[in-house]
Amino acid sequence: MPGKLIVSALPGEVRAAVLTGDRLTDLLVLRDDGPPQAGDLFLARLLRFEKGLDGAFVELGLERPGLLPRQEMTGPLPAEGTTLPVKVLRAPGGDKGARVSAKLSPEEAERLTGRKAPARLPAENGPLLTLLRAAAPETVVTDDVALMNRLKAQTAVGNYDFTLHSDPAPLFEVWEIETQVEALLQPLVETPGGASLLIEPVQTLTAIDVNAGRHDGRGGAAVQAREVNLSLVPEIARQLRLRAISGLIAIDFLALRKPEDRKAVAGALRKAVAGDPEPCQVFGLSPSGLLEMTRRRGRLPLHEVLCRPCGLGGRGWEKTPVTLAYEALRRAAAARSSGATKIGLRAAPPVAAALQGAQAAALEAVAERLGAPLAVVADPLVESYDLVLG
Repeated sequence: MPGKLIVSALPGEVRAAVLTGDRLTDLLVLRDDGPPQAGDLFLARLLRFEKGLDGAFVELGLERPGLLPRQEMTGPLPAEGTTLPVKVLRAPGGDKGARVSAKLSPEEAERLTGRKAPARLPAENGPLLTLLRAAAPETVVTDDVALMNRLKAQTAVGNYDFTLHSDPAPLFEVWEIETQVEALLQPLVETPGGASLLIEPVQTLTAIDVNAGRHDGRGGAAVQAREVNLSLVPEIARQLRLRAISGLIAIDFLALRKPEDRKAVAGALRKAVAGDPEPCQVFGLSPSGLLEMTRRRGRLPLHEVLCRPCGLGGRGWEKTPVTLAYEALRRAAAARSSGATKIGLRAAPPVAAALQGAQAAALEAVAERLGAPLAVVADPLVESYDLVLG
């Protein structure tokens, strides 16, 4: 079913959500100062060819060089020092740099013309266009006229119905997306049938635990276990995509004794992830219910984009000051749409520093939408931020 692409932008951040009906089916969060994601375009410089890797290291202007496999090159092997346009295939992660390809469309290569290597093209020119073309929505709604015009210029005329959202109310609030995004940062996923998932990313893998909960099954424990497992497979596939979970994934299903039941669950999961834009490999299900699978790291996991490690040994996650800064600005816009006439922000010092520093352009943009200055006061007694309404 054709859906809608909702794109909300502030200076430094673009958020895009695909809706099928009122259900969130894909999500992309891009930050100008964030690590690259699949689809980002770079003008790179070739450093050296590594025979053992059958590929070349390329300078991207990032902390680590990218790897350009030989099969992703076009024509003869370029000489060291050559500049060439590339596209990110796999986002960097851990101690690995990005994996890139030199096989670009003429349109993609043209957008890098005139730049000096190493250079990165603005995010909306890569991953956002990729998402737009993959989702093939009937309607694209955005709150940024400049971004809308760029998307129109880079897509075939007549393919999409573009709508500009000019109301001061935050776009994701209007379409009831904000609460769905917030839920993606929580470990517990409850389903209408009473069963649930517990999703916990750790350093080397992501663990997903299946719980029967209040599921009203019939026919005994074995039948109920099969029903619960199969009923949660579509939601597992959806959560993997929305949270951009990648690498090794261990899923603890309810135990199934019958081999045919285990094959049915593994088969259902393979079918559910078949349409995922990132390649997935699903292995067999053990009698105890443990299934392992892998998913390519295209985008950064959502919790890595919006959060930072915290707690003992860095095993927990909390929103970054930048994430809280953007959140505070959206809350301020929502307050104005609800009738508040005078709006200010009291924020924890790191959040205030973000708003008055790297996110100052976003603060100015929101103040312009509000039609009045938006004062920000740093307050060490505030945990994140508070709205001050008058």
